[in-house]
Amino acid sequence: MILKDRLEKIPNNSTLIISNNKKISREQILNRYKNDLNKISGARILICKSDISETLSIMTAIDGLVEAFALISTASSIELLSSLAKKGNFEAILCDESLNLNKIKNLPPIFYDLEALADTFSSKKSPRETRWILTTSGTTGKPKLVSHTLSSLTRTTKIDIKRGPNIRWGMLYDHTRFAGLQVLLQSVISASILIDPIFEYPLEKKVNNFINHNCSHLSATPTLWRKILMTANSNKLNLLQATLGGEIADDKILSAVSKHFPKARIAHIFASTESGVGFSVVDKKAGFPKSYLKNPPLGVDVKVENDRLYVRNKAVQNKYFGSETSFVSSDGWIDTGDSVEIKNDRVLFRGREDGVINVGGDKVYPEEVENILLKHPLVSAARVYAKSNPITGSLVAADVTLTDSKTDVNKAKKVLQEYSVEMLDRHKSLASIKIVPRFSLNSSGKIVREV
Repeated sequence: MILKDRLEKIPNNSTLIISNNKKISREQILNRYKNDLNKISGARILICKSDISETLSIMTAIDGLVEAFALISTASSIELLSSLAKKGNFEAILCDESLNLNKIKNLPPIFYDLEALADTFSSKKSPRETRWILTTSGTTGKPKLVSHTLSSLTRTTKIDIKRGPNIRWGMLYDHTRFAGLQVLLQSVISASILIDPIFEYPLEKKVNNFINHNCSHLSATPTLWRKILMTANSNKLNLLQATLGGEIADDKILSAVSKHFPKARIAHIFASTESGVGFSVVDKKAGFPKSYLKNPPLGVDVKVENDRLYVRNKAVQNKYFGSETSFVSSDGWIDTGDSVEIKNDRVLFRGREDGVINVGGDKVYPEEVENILLKHPLVSAARVYAKSNPITGSLVAADVTLTDSKTDVNKAKKVLQEYSVEMLDRHKSLASIKIVPRFSLNSSGKIVREV
């Protein structure tokens, strides 16, 4: 079933999106493009649009018609756009006029309107199941292109059109990224209302926007949830669902979200662009039940081997789009890159294997140290990284934002240094601490780790 078919099942005159306080209806999405688009049958199109309703209209019009389309963030650099367009062999770029791409050499033809793009094509192939192309986060290298289909993206989507209109999802992610697209599809396919504040708004203004439009369901990274809990009016959010994903959700943040929103069902999700949605956990505890290794709840196999987490999802492709590089083993397993440990009946996340700090031959996972720091009442956010050392190779360093900006910086550094020595093994304790006013977040809502 293509996206257009899904939206046509929704009742007439349903409001699907509230963006910048403007209501966008089902009819506006379905009827935005009235001209014949069959000329682009079988084409490959790269889409780089900031307006979420326009992007939804485009996807609705071309799903099941084109061979593939890629969703690329408007925050992407020109160099990245050019590289991805070349790797995916895309034949046209559909983008915002404000990006000023026309003067850039070696790019496919640039268009600002879908119908104008279609007028320049001639149909080459029969319509087919369209590949939806998304980029990886790029946190451990250059972003890669991953191929999905609407069916693989909505495999775990809960669809209840009768209940849907009573649900209002808040959007905190870039809609071109995996997490943002998941929120968008979950909302619109279920006839819910998506509240989409301007992406560049400060978080407090976004929260107020959610309050004004009666947001009931919200998804964010643990980093964003920590920031949400600190905003002045967050207690006015009447949430029925709070979802955490994208980073390790420790007991402290799960407990804090639960206490702040007592009516909300709390869930943390394991998902990635490559593997899709693996599983969700709703018992408000860090990690996931060991029983998932034998009885995965969402039909995606899970295993732990040499303290690494692997998942097997038969619905995903096995190679990066436009590449012969496979991220799936011969028997279908995807190495998530996450280091885990099994304690009693629980599988707990330690951190990313590719981010490990080598201190004189001993491994230190930055996330493990961050979780310890976040347990201290002085700390609201932390980023741990390697600091070069001629003797041990690396030492552990941290940037920290304080819960109270009025706290004496020197005293805080001393307290946290002593705390790290007390709570951590010697090779994990902090060699240096820097107090910073804030952290930059990427379009996935995660702390930017480059230092």
